[in-house]
Amino acid sequence: MGYKVALLANLKKNAPHHPGEPPDAHADLDSESTMLAIQAALESRGHRVTFLEGGRNLPSDLSRLRPDIAFNVCEGHQGDSREAQVPALLEMLGIPYTGSKVLTLALTLDKPMTKRVLAYAGIRTPAFQVFERGDEPLGGNLSYPLFVKPSREGTGMG
Repeated sequence: MGYKVALLANLKKNAPHHPGEPPDAHADLDSESTMLAIQAALESRGHRVTFLEGGRNLPSDLSRLRPDIAFNVCEGHQGDSREAQVPALLEMLGIPYTGSKVLTLALTLDKPMTKRVLAYAGIRTPAFQVFERGDEPLGGNLSYPLFVKPSREGTGMG
């Protein structure tokens, strides 16, 4: 028989909503149909799959389920390291999981820090500038046209 798999995700339909957030604020979260497709694929290989939402009840849900492995696609909802929260929990509980490790997820969600680490390692990336306010002048090493991206989002928004 296959593994006991915990399929972990944050569903769009259960995302917390905040006043003034853009319409695509939860675009990177998953749908039930995606989770059902992943579950069907895993079950077709003989694994026993249980879906768990990546929320506040996840620690107790995982302790109760005691999976052999977690198939993690959680994005998280809060904080600059939200994508790393579930993998950190899984490591703390000793549950192997799919996907990137905690440090990788925490670092790569912070685009400016990622670019600094890559530059330190000698890996060239396009010039960039971090704006703290909308009225800051453009730095001397940049010219239009430019891409403008949030510094701490896993995807481009807008």
